[in-house]
Amino acid sequence: MAVEFLHELDVPFFKVGSGDTNNFPYLEKTAKKGRPMVISSGMQSMNTMNQVYQIVKPINPNFCFLQCTSAYPLQPEDVNLRVISAYQSAFPDIPIGYSGHETGIAISVAAVAMGAKVVERHVTLDKTWKGSDHQASLEPNELAELVKAIRTVEKAMGSPVKQLLPCEMACNQKLGKSVVAKVAIPEGAVLTLDMLTVKVGEPKGFPPEAIFDLVGQKVKANIEEDETITEQVVENHVKKVKC
Repeated sequence: MAVEFLHELDVPFFKVGSGDTNNFPYLEKTAKKGRPMVISSGMQSMNTMNQVYQIVKPINPNFCFLQCTSAYPLQPEDVNLRVISAYQSAFPDIPIGYSGHETGIAISVAAVAMGAKVVERHVTLDKTWKGSDHQASLEPNELAELVKAIRTVEKAMGSPVKQLLPCEMACNQKLGKSVVAKVAIPEGAVLTLDMLTVKVGEPKGFPPEAIFDLVGQKVKANIEEDETITEQVVENHVKKVKC
């Protein structure tokens, strides 16, 4: 009856509470309505969630799973955020989210950092009201703080490509090191490792990671102690191109 009632109300999606996640006939009926489904997984096992996936997926592919632990309030040691990663591996074609009943917002923010695409939290106007659910809920100001923190984390996730960023250029100019002469090096000398060291130098020269490549190279000018080793003083230097 609840499914029919909500369907008539034209709700944007169906939320399946943890207590009904292993109610397979109910899941089938809900899935057949064709609306997006958010399915919590409190009190369930991975085996049950695999069965849920097999039931819902052929009927309605537009659904997600939420990692959830059904305790009010939920203690941090029982959250098991790593289940989010397990779900992501087991069900890579659906979004994975988090339904939290803990106090505060830190754990929910951490869930987003682990890749949760949906976050569900209960909201109350007063945590002292009767009923354990209120203790595990967020007051409006905390909800606003949670949303703000999640948006910050989403920005911070950024790119998986590690590289020097434009925002780091000022620091790199100030603190970035170069290969310099550890001792005075005469023109025509062949560089050895004990002639070289790494320091902040001006102007910038070869980066520190090039120090081993310079060993065996001949210099075509006198280099003073602590002077930067630049391309201009290395004979037949060919700049390596990174692929």
